Formats: sequence, C-alpha cells, structure tokens
Amino acid sequence: MSLIGSGFLTIFSFVFLISIVVVIHELGHYWAGRFCGVHAETFSMGFGPTLVSWRDKRGTVWRVAALPLGGYVKFLGDAGAASEPDADKLALLREQMGEAADRCYHFKPIWQRAFITAAGPIANFILAIFIFASHALIFGDEQVQPVIGFVQPGSPSEAAGFEIGDRIVRVGNREISGFMDISQALFDRANDTVSIDVERDGALITLVATPQRVAQEDRFGGTRNVGQIGIGPFYEPVIGMVVEESRGAAAGFRAGDRVVSVDGQTVETFGQFNTLIGERDGELTILVERDGSQLEIIADPVPLADIDRRNHAALERLGLGNELVLRQHQSFTLLTAPVEGARMVWTTVTSTASYVGRIVSGRSSPEYLNGPIGIATAAGQVAHVAVDDADSVVEGAGNLLRRLIFVAGFLSVGLGLVNLLPIPILDGGHLVYYAYEAVARRPLSMKAQALGFRVGLVFVLGLMLVATWNDLNYLLGQIF
Repeated sequence: MSLIGSGFLTIFSFVFLISIVVVIHELGHYWAGRFCGVHAETFSMGFGPTLVSWRDKRGTVWRVAALPLGGYVKFLGDAGAASEPDADKLALLREQMGEAADRCYHFKPIWQRAFITAAGPIANFILAIFIFASHALIFGDEQVQPVIGFVQPGSPSEAAGFEIGDRIVRVGNREISGFMDISQALFDRANDTVSIDVERDGALITLVATPQRVAQEDRFGGTRNVGQIGIGPFYEPVIGMVVEESRGAAAGFRAGDRVVSVDGQTVETFGQFNTLIGERDGELTILVERDGSQLEIIADPVPLADIDRRNHAALERLGLGNELVLRQHQSFTLLTAPVEGARMVWTTVTSTASYVGRIVSGRSSPEYLNGPIGIATAAGQVAHVAVDDADSVVEGAGNLLRRLIFVAGFLSVGLGLVNLLPIPILDGGHLVYYAYEAVARRPLSMKAQALGFRVGLVFVLGLMLVATWNDLNYLLGQIF
C-alpha cells in the first residue's frame, strides 16, 4: 500500500472510531435530557465551522462540523464551568428565562441532572455491550485453550513452579478463558507479584510469579515493554509448516510429521521440541511418526550462534513451524450473547481500573497510557491488518468494518470509564458536585466549582501530555 493510501486509511479509521464513541456518548446525554424535559439547544457532530445544519421540530439545531473529532450537546442554561450556579445566579437566570426556565438544565432536580450527566458514560457501556454481544452472536468466540505447553528455562514461570499441562484459570482477580486473556492480564504487571490459579491433576493450586519486562516487537516495527512469565500454549508436537529450502526441508521433514523424540529424549509437546532444538548444537537425530510408521531423520540445524531467538529455535534453525490444535470455539445464542457482551465490558472495566489503581499507588508505570496519536496508530494498524489479509476489495472492506467496530467497543468502554473519574471537567466530577449538593442541600460555591474546574483541566492536560509522550516514543521506535 502506498504511503498516501496508508495515511488515508489510518486517518479514516481514527475518525470513524472517535465519531462513533463520542457521538453515542453525547446522544446518551441528549436522550436523558429529553426524558427529563430539558431543551437541547445544539447537538454538534464535530467541531469548528458548520458544514450542514438543520433545526428539528423541538427547536434543537443539529449540525455537522468540519472537524470530525467528536461532538457535543448544549442544553438550555448549560454554560460555564459550574455544575450548578449559586442561588443569586439561579434567581437571575430564572427571571431572565421566564417560562422557559422549566426546560432549563439548572432548574431540574438533582437526580435528573445527575442522570443526564451519567447517561453519557452509560451510553458508552451499552454500546460496548451491544458490539461485543453482536460479535459473539455472529462470529462466536475461538480461543487457544489456556493450557501450558512450554515453560521457558530460567523464566519467572519456571521459578514459580509452572508445569507443562497446567491449565490457568485465574490471573489475579481475572478469570481466564483463553491464552490471550493471560497475555492481557500480565502485560502491564512487569515486576509486580501476581497470584495465578492453575488446575493440575484435578486439583486447584495457586502459584506466585513476578512477570519480567520484555521488549516485544509488533508486526509494524514498533516495540512495547510488556510483562511476561515465559510460558507458551499447548501445541501438539506436529509439524504444521516446513519452510522451502530450509534445513528441515533438506533433511526430509513434511507437514503432518509427529515428533516422537530428539536424540532419544521423548517429546510430548511442540514447546519441548522447540526447547531441545534450542539446546543442542550439531547434528540431531529426530524420530517422527508419518502415516502410521516411525521414521528417523538426521538434521543439521543452523548453528545456535547464528540465531536471534531460542524461543523459536525450531523455526529459525530448521524452518519448522507448529500446528495448533488446542482451540476451542464457543457459539452464542440471543440469550447468552448479551451476557458475553456484558462480561467483556466488565472485564475491560476492572482490568483498566486495576491498572489505574496501580499507577496511583506507584506499582505500575503510566507508560501504557495512550492519547489520540496512540489511538490513531492502533486504528491504522487494525485497518492495515484487515485490508492486507483480504483477497478482494469487498472482503477487505468487510474485514475493516468488522474489526473497527469491535475496537470501537473497547474504546467506548475506555471513554465511559474515563468520564466517570471524579475529576472536575469530566462527568464524574460533576457527579461529585451533585453528591455534595444532595448532602449539603446547597450547591458548592461557584468559586469553588471554578477552582475545581481549573485543577481538573490541569490534571487532564497532564495526563494528555504523558499519553502523547508515550505515543511519540512508540512512533519513534517504529522509525528508528
């Protein structure tokens, strides 16, 4: 794909994602306001100069603006930093509005103002549940079973006592249903002590490991520091791929061969085969099973000194890849799909909240926070994978839409959760003000609210600076 085409795809994907989650967020506020009888003066999709606008029968101006990077809804009387003006300001406002005051945001009961404020994040969570539930209903869920087939020598997993055949059922407080869940639960836990529950020989035991920080390169040339304990999924010792003109091909390996032993040492998983290949230099005697018979193959791998990663020794030294067989496909019905959607939202919320808590307590680094640049980069990467993996334009467009909508589910959860943080300027900060008003039976002074707004603005801008710094570090890593 050309540089121009690549850039367009990234920009399109970013705008698509931001537009969906922000417009749904603002529609949540809008519909809650209508339910409570509050007049919405303006609903804007985007910012900046107006491209198209119209006025509906309720008097709301709907506009599409030139910068499609979000949107907003403006209610009657909703202006300024204060969640609720003081008594004098309210009296003056009511006098100025006359009968229209009944449709003014500030003259509604506390519970209605709180409901309107909370409706934005709630709409984001509902959108995410709908997206995840629809995906589960249409495509189901296919995951690699969380059964350990490889324990890296000298790794945290070996030190913790993990064994081949262990089934991981929980990492910390997170339930595990597939191997990807393990990676997601550990990626931001480097150097942090983690309790991991595993099933072994019918019994449930708890192991404690400290993930190590590993620089992991993605397919786009970028590098992320992630937490890993040095385990791999359970692969049968079956050759799934033989690279042409490799030393494995020259030795006579074929796809479908089942490895029985290496130099007389029995092999039960592909991980064991990989480990043995990574430990021995010189010629290897490998016994395989083919078409019901056993065959001895003498192989001369690439010298250990000439490879970069011993974790992939079979591939790098012999050109042999594995065949994954321990996959599980789960289908969902109209009744179970919403439950799965809600489970995914809850898992995302709890893992994100846990990470934020560890940042506050100093147990985790904020290096995983991403801003608009990071979101745009991720959106572009997802889009490129969708298009590159397709055999036709139609298939590429379908893949792109499907994957972007799925990512929008996670982004929607993130937006909803961030907006509930008790920080003035965000929805959560306004809810804190309303809680104070409910208890004290009077709103916080406008001076105090304005001060909180400024402090909240500084805090949010600080977070954005950290996130942007992380984004730039990642991009520079791709370039250099």
